[in-house]
Amino acid sequence: MISHYYKCIFIHIPKTAGTSIRYLLSNQKLIDPEDHFSNFLQLGDKKIKPPPQHPRAVDFLNYEFVTKDIFYSYFKFAFVRNPWDRIVSEYKYRRYSNKYSFKTFLFHHLPEPSGSDDYCHILPQYEFIYDNEGNLLVDFVGRYENIKHDFKKVCEKVGISNTDLPIKNKSLSLSRDYYGPIGYLKNIRDILSIKVKKNNYSNYTEYYDNESKEFVGELYKKDIEIFKYNF
Repeated sequence: MISHYYKCIFIHIPKTAGTSIRYLLSNQKLIDPEDHFSNFLQLGDKKIKPPPQHPRAVDFLNYEFVTKDIFYSYFKFAFVRNPWDRIVSEYKYRRYSNKYSFKTFLFHHLPEPSGSDDYCHILPQYEFIYDNEGNLLVDFVGRYENIKHDFKKVCEKVGISNTDLPIKNKSLSLSRDYYGPIGYLKNIRDILSIKVKKNNYSNYTEYYDNESKEFVGELYKKDIEIFKYNF
């Protein structure tokens, strides 16, 4: 997302409270709407694939969302999250917890590499903010675990006065909400579901045994090294 008014670019890494940040900024009418990107399916004589729902920093250049001058002069920021916690959040958010155990999800049902939103949500975080040569393309990397303090830094940098983030798109303890009258009934069903309760723990560490812990550690090895996370 881009704010030309505040001269900043937000790289939204899924499951790092990005929806809350987008909501706050959009409510203040500072950010260009997502359909600002909808006409970038053809650049000059070239037809290209549509951009992913969560554009990486390099996509802002590759799809020419902004000029290079704007990209490199604007303040660019992103937030990252402990990989072991992030994948559990995705597991609950997509309601995989309604279907199978966390370990079964990890070893048998991770989304295959593709341009889908499902796969985008489990993409390693470093891929969103580094280029292929290993250059960091953003000016500030905040942490989900310290989001109030770090988002305040962002607001101070760009001159935003309201730093109170709303809670949006949270992966609730009973997983992602359905909406509407039918959705209400589905939510009640899930609350009463034994299967959902079996896959619902208060802390992400409770989802892991040694094998699954090592699996995620290897899957996000580079995230863990770059952002210095541990289990």
